Amino acid sequence: MHGHFATESGGQHPRNIKQGYPYAWLDEVVEVTLNPQKTNISELDLQQLLLIESKFDQELQTVLKELKSNTFYLFSSKKIKAIVTHYYDSLRLLEQQAMENLAGYTDNHPIAATGESLVLSLQNTGEVLKKRYGKYVADQVAEDANIRKQPIAISKIRCTLSVDQIGIILKAADDAKLIIASSISVIFRMIVPFLSTGNTKNISWNSMRKSTYHIEQMDKEIAIQALEKLITVIRGY
Repeated sequence: MHGHFATESGGQHPRNIKQGYPYAWLDEVVEVTLNPQKTNISELDLQQLLLIESKFDQELQTVLKELKSNTFYLFSSKKIKAIVTHYYDSLRLLEQQAMENLAGYTDNHPIAATGESLVLSLQNTGEVLKKRYGKYVADQVAEDANIRKQPIAISKIRCTLSVDQIGIILKAADDAKLIIASSISVIFRMIVPFLSTGNTKNISWNSMRKSTYHIEQMDKEIAIQALEKLITVIRGY
């Protein structure tokens, strides 16, 4: 089943623009093939995952083209709004499920990188859709903006360590089971938006997580010194 989804060419299956479900293949991949609750994702190999990533982007481009085709000859704003809203809402639901899938992946498995790639592709497609049809989905766009701004609306905690050094400590806390979550990605995604450094006001949780793949010796030493300082302070209580 997985190989079928990964290798089927996006240009080989005809679509009925007026009646077909434009997200059919994308929905099957996100809801089933890459959903750890419904599929044994450990059976997916790297080649299958790379093919899925490639086809995923192609399918999203096809969806945008079909949306243009469906709205090009419409002169009623209400009809355009109805179609665009339908496309946009479906995209948001896919992104939500893709994020849930990502949270359930094991970080040392290639599927984690695929999951991140798919989430970014869905988010980028959403940005393209909002840029072109923003006036038709104004309510949804405003809702998205409010949700995304919530972590920024509060005062951020400034840390004197660098982004990479914070990442090392969070990774260590996860490995030592001092912080419990379904995956380390969840830890970074939930904590990092509330942090800042002297050089970076808005830290990318994804960039911080990726920095832990290749830890620099100097950053490790500084992180150790920071933890030793905490130990000294605690002992003095």
